[in-house]
Amino acid sequence: MKRRWLPLALLLLLVAVLIAAWVLSTPARPNLVLISIDTLRADHLGCYGYDRETSPRIDRLAAEGIRFDRAYSQASWTLPAHMSVMTSQYPHVHGVDNDRVALAERATTWAEVLSCAGYRTAAFVSHIYVKAKWGFGQGFDEFHELRADTAVYSPSVDTSYKAERITDEVASWLEGRPREPFFLFVHYFDPHLDYEPPPPFDRMFDPAYEGGISGRYDGLKPYMKGLNLEPARIGPRELEHVTALYDGEIRYTDTHVGRLLDAIEAAVGLDRCLVVLLSDHGEELDDHGSMEGHGWTLYDEIVRVPLVLRLPGAARAGTAIEEAVELIDVAPTALELLDLASPGAFQGKSRLSSIEGRPAGSERTLVFAEHRRFNAMQSVRGERYKLIASMASGTNPFGVPFSKGYELYDLREDPLELEDRYEPSSPIASFLLSELASWRARRGAGGGAGPEVQLSEEEIRQLRALGYLAD
Repeated sequence: MKRRWLPLALLLLLVAVLIAAWVLSTPARPNLVLISIDTLRADHLGCYGYDRETSPRIDRLAAEGIRFDRAYSQASWTLPAHMSVMTSQYPHVHGVDNDRVALAERATTWAEVLSCAGYRTAAFVSHIYVKAKWGFGQGFDEFHELRADTAVYSPSVDTSYKAERITDEVASWLEGRPREPFFLFVHYFDPHLDYEPPPPFDRMFDPAYEGGISGRYDGLKPYMKGLNLEPARIGPRELEHVTALYDGEIRYTDTHVGRLLDAIEAAVGLDRCLVVLLSDHGEELDDHGSMEGHGWTLYDEIVRVPLVLRLPGAARAGTAIEEAVELIDVAPTALELLDLASPGAFQGKSRLSSIEGRPAGSERTLVFAEHRRFNAMQSVRGERYKLIASMASGTNPFGVPFSKGYELYDLREDPLELEDRYEPSSPIASFLLSELASWRARRGAGGGAGPEVQLSEEEIRQLRALGYLAD
């Protein structure tokens, strides 16, 4: 009897060996890593021309990958901007344009697309406005929310969101990484107010300062337009120091982004990953007379963001793309790079042709942004001109009035958007206004606001401490 079964056993062993050889010879689908750094201005990174050494590891990532020189967010604050990244939809389409509304279940995130394609999906987030309660958990097998370390929240003492802890958590997860390919979303919050980087980053870029101003939100409130009928103007030396603190936050975060990339290299190898690094929005540092602009304005210091892709095997290393792109384009681009189709509800378009150096076609490219928090604004830009529309008049929760109106900037002659050229009779303004109206009318599919979000007392305290809610 034993002899009768021996040939069959040998045959089964041979089949198993052949299957194992086929599996080992079949290239695995790349892992996908999405890194978002909150409140990070593109023009404060070395790879985008900044003269301070704020970002050596991000610069190296850009040198090994593709840098998009003109990438723009679709919103000027964390919640709607990140939701636009995750859904590839504009805020007025996905509906999560204020903190009382969550994403509708009928909406589709690219985490859900990747999960259906066999990816293990995990997220590590460090701020309230990227929590699962707003719908960010859709499609994730694991969703890790780092919580405050203190009962009474204060940005100056809470360390739950700090880049070091985020990286520690992700590194531990990578040590027990799943066998299947993974999609990993990592959110860093540090460059956001308060600007209080730990030593040695607190004095790295302004060691001689002996004045009294700090980078804390409470100390900078007098210089914020949205909070004051007559905001004070920060002095040149004080602005220099606050900017140095902001840059220190960037360098601190960059250090731990480097640790994250090293952990990925050790666990699976960067060459087996598609890595995407971006920011949700920038910040105003007195560019237009205020020390806070995110959630208030749509100028380029707010909506222009870094966008870097490192392809598997570092393919196309050192590529710089001048074409204007939107953050809603990130998901379709990443999915096409992974040979996955984008849902029809996605409004962004893949930029793979630009990455590969192929002609992108003759389609006119316009870039849109919007916000609806303390006031309501929308913007549209072409290659040369940008129109900003303030959509309503009223008084914000801090008692400061705002007015309906329009601004028009010639970005070729006035890249800092300091000279408003709007005239009602301007044909350029009329054209951009008509494009803005057409864009608002294109609602898309699969979006729309979902259930109402209830904030806990702890969350309300956190948001007030960061200036997101009035007292």
